[in-house]
Amino acid sequence: MKLLRYFQIATITFALALGNNATAFCQSSQNVPSQVQKVKDQVQKVGILEDVTVILLTGKEYYGSISKIEPDSFEIAEVDLKQKMAFDYKDVMKVRKGYGGRGFGGKRVNPRHNLIAGIAVVGGLITLVAVAVATAKD
Repeated sequence: MKLLRYFQIATITFALALGNNATAFCQSSQNVPSQVQKVKDQVQKVGILEDVTVILLTGKEYYGSISKIEPDSFEIAEVDLKQKMAFDYKDVMKVRKGYGGRGFGGKRVNPRHNLIAGIAVVGGLITLVAVAVATAKD
């Protein structure tokens, strides 16, 4: 009988603890901009006739320059497909300024990654030269 009473008290306590937080789960944040607004801001920041990389929610990437900005969508002149492509803001995950040259396999490489790779290669060469000088016999 006592065990049943403890179980009831624990169940009621658990329900009350979760019940008090229910309003927190139902509230939507007013200050956090939506994904659509973030993409709109990114497109506006880059501006017309600037090179961009458009990353869709599906993961597909397109490269080109912005040719038109509208309230619900924007258009780029795709450099690889040689055609204009329109994108709804709701279908885009991210817009990044610039696009890199083609890397191995024909896939374009983010210019920032090229810079990081270049710095790593130069650092490795400097380390190699330093090790060679330190171990060289006089």
